Amino acid sequence: MPETALKEMPPRLVQFLLGGQICVVATIDEQGSPQTSLMTWVVARNPHVLTLAVDVRSRSLTAMRVNPRVAVEVLGDDLCYGLRGTAVIEKEIMSSTPFPCTLVAMHVEEVRDHGAAGVSFVGPRYSFQPGKEHRGAVEDAIFRELKGPPPTI
Repeated sequence: MPETALKEMPPRLVQFLLGGQICVVATIDEQGSPQTSLMTWVVARNPHVLTLAVDVRSRSLTAMRVNPRVAVEVLGDDLCYGLRGTAVIEKEIMSSTPFPCTLVAMHVEEVRDHGAAGVSFVGPRYSFQPGKEHRGAVEDAIFRELKGPPPTI
């Protein structure tokens, strides 16, 4: 029986993606070859938009400019989702990153739960080594920029 794709991220996934999670981002380069990149500066703004801080020197950004179709695999404790959508350059140079990054908004078009019944998945994690704890404050600023301004009514 084929799995049913969702059109938006479920609340549990949006909550998980508030910053600091490891994701695998897949793009297609100008020759049509797939490539993947590990990214941690990823934030769900809402169920329809995932934002990424992408290094301006990266092959990923070059590929997104040529072909905006992207896929993201999200891995966490008891959580495994595949997202597909379209990347839109929202801000050429971010102000909060320690090196030049472009703010890319992925408009989510398809969400698939890749979890399996009876299988407990343990997601990847990262932490800062002694003497590098200040990077947490840098990341917090990046996540705030990725989230964007609060909505107004």
